[in-house]
Amino acid sequence: MNIDHGLLDGVGVGSAKLSRLVYAARDAGAYGAKITGTGGGGCVVALAGDAEAVASAINDAGGYAIITKASEAGVACSGKLYNHTPANRK
Repeated sequence: MNIDHGLLDGVGVGSAKLSRLVYAARDAGAYGAKITGTGGGGCVVALAGDAEAVASAINDAGGYAIITKASEAGVACSGKLYNHTPANRK
């Protein structure tokens, strides 16, 4: 993931803000982090052992973290949103 993000960053995919979020996640202990998609949508994905610490670091860097967990049924949101939750979303 980290190498892929570096390659994407090198060819101009993404933005400085997305890279800041990726590096914040890594500095907080994420195993790997990178932009997802074409980078234009403003999303990153990070794999972490301590999801709370990584989510907090992403939020502190200006992101909006959502923790998900893998299961036999696929990926499911843990129900806990970070940063701010708009009034119309619970």
